Amino acid sequence: MFLLYSKNFSILITFIILNIVFNSEASGTNIYGRLDFALSSIDTSKNASKADAVSHASRIGLKGKHTFDNGFSAIYKYETQIDPIDKNPSFSDRNSYLGFSGYFGRLLVGVHDTPVKQSQGNIDLFNDTAGDIKNILWGESRSKKVVQWNSPKFKGLTLSTMVILEKEDQEAFSVNLMWKGKFVGNKAYFAIGFDFEAPQKGYLFDTTRLAASIPLGKPLTLGLIWQDSEDSTGEINEDGYVVSLKMELSKKSELKVMFGESDMVAAGAEITGIGFDYKIAKPLKLYFNYIDKSYEDSSKESEHIMIGLQYKFNFEMF
Repeated sequence: MFLLYSKNFSILITFIILNIVFNSEASGTNIYGRLDFALSSIDTSKNASKADAVSHASRIGLKGKHTFDNGFSAIYKYETQIDPIDKNPSFSDRNSYLGFSGYFGRLLVGVHDTPVKQSQGNIDLFNDTAGDIKNILWGESRSKKVVQWNSPKFKGLTLSTMVILEKEDQEAFSVNLMWKGKFVGNKAYFAIGFDFEAPQKGYLFDTTRLAASIPLGKPLTLGLIWQDSEDSTGEINEDGYVVSLKMELSKKSELKVMFGESDMVAAGAEITGIGFDYKIAKPLKLYFNYIDKSYEDSSKESEHIMIGLQYKFNFEMF
């Protein structure tokens, strides 16, 4: 059904197959994806309560590379979000690009998350659900018509720069500098990102984002985001923050807590999340989440209790 409904995806698959047939050096083409379905109980400020079945950014994609004799590689990816439950919409664009990689790093053209969005790393513990930090912070953008360069890693440091040509006669830029390595013997990262007149929801924003994932001993990881955003007219200038804490209870289970607040998306916005994840098997995860969203306008407030399953798959085609 997916191939029947997605013309662009069918064209891309045909192109890749022809590439394999006529060039035996092509390699590493995979079909991958994620199915994430949940049963959710939603209570609103209007004393309305309902049960619902939802898809949390389920997706399917095709990615791969072709390596040349000189060590350069052509890289490609086409990913689309699917909603088999509500079909609203049935398909929507996610990161998709064509580019090259080599000693110079990676250069790509297409649709991609901005470096500022990427700087959040894994701090957003309720990403793609009702608890996503996009509910309180600007800068969670996936931009169209972009050219992005990622530098080679040097002592844990990586620089990412993006030119955004989404708006006619309007160039925007996004950049981040990220460090990944060991801190007190455990994995950590620190990032700083900047948007310059980046388009989002009809506005052009200048944004500064600082993010850090800090291990607090082996079982605990602290996540921090601080951000300041101002639109190009100067009418909107707000800051906000997110704090998250993840505790590994066992090799298969973890506890998650997150809180954030900002006036960016809506006045007085606060988001609180508590969750529990259990890995049934390597690709299959069961989760329980409680999300509370509150605003200065109480009519927008809501509580979400959800139980869901997430399954990841990855199949090598050639």
